[in-house]
Amino acid sequence: MAFSQIKKIAAITGKTLCGAFALLCLLCGAVPLVLYGHFNHGNLALLCYAFLLGAVLFIRGNRRSEALLPKLIFWIRLVLSALLAVCFLVGAVISCFMVKYAFFHEPPAADTDGSGGTAIVLGCQVYGETPSVSLRGRLDAAYEYLASHEGSKAIVAGGQGEDETVPEAYVMKKYLVSRGIAEERILMEDRSESTEENIRFSGEIIEENGLPETMYIITDAYHSYRAFLFAEENGYRAYNISSDLYWPLLGEYWVREILGVLHMKLTPNWNL
Repeated sequence: MAFSQIKKIAAITGKTLCGAFALLCLLCGAVPLVLYGHFNHGNLALLCYAFLLGAVLFIRGNRRSEALLPKLIFWIRLVLSALLAVCFLVGAVISCFMVKYAFFHEPPAADTDGSGGTAIVLGCQVYGETPSVSLRGRLDAAYEYLASHEGSKAIVAGGQGEDETVPEAYVMKKYLVSRGIAEERILMEDRSESTEENIRFSGEIIEENGLPETMYIITDAYHSYRAFLFAEENGYRAYNISSDLYWPLLGEYWVREILGVLHMKLTPNWNL
């Protein structure tokens, strides 16, 4: 096969893969917005990436043209392609760490009754006294862990947001108690307004009550890595227990966490 043919096949394959990835980004950004009314940094980034990648694929320039506009378009397209590639690579590297801490950093198997650590259940949105889909997943994972590790105690962590009528921790404890977990096994941290405060205030409760200082953090898979980093920053050994994935919202929240980790690494005193 001639080199020109190989080059042509490679170009077609590359464009096809890029086009498919742009479509995936578009779907992951649009589905939460259309079906659930979600709009945050995650799906904004996905929609922007899909639009810009589509522009790179379909808009052409010519650096050899005598006219200014085709030359300008060529160089803009080249710079944009490089920026998109860098964004993809950075996201891929951070995603590797997110996968590691979500699925390959569980509590030690030797701790059969859970007495070697304190379960920290991280809160998120509640509607009245009803947990959101994401929070219900975290609570179900917490229930499964607590039910099968009778020596464990848990701290449910989450304050009251501006659009919430009660603290998230109250809803979380109520849910777990309603499923049969003894009330005395659940402590509430109801002051926090961010993941960092979830961890820091839970650490204070651990110290005040003489609980095991190792944290078993229960949260969504995409959230596990950043939660682990905050625990590490506050001087705690931590392991992760991930709730089941909720696929329709996974894309937007995964990208949002990539941005959160990146900002956390680059900006002092990051608090989200």
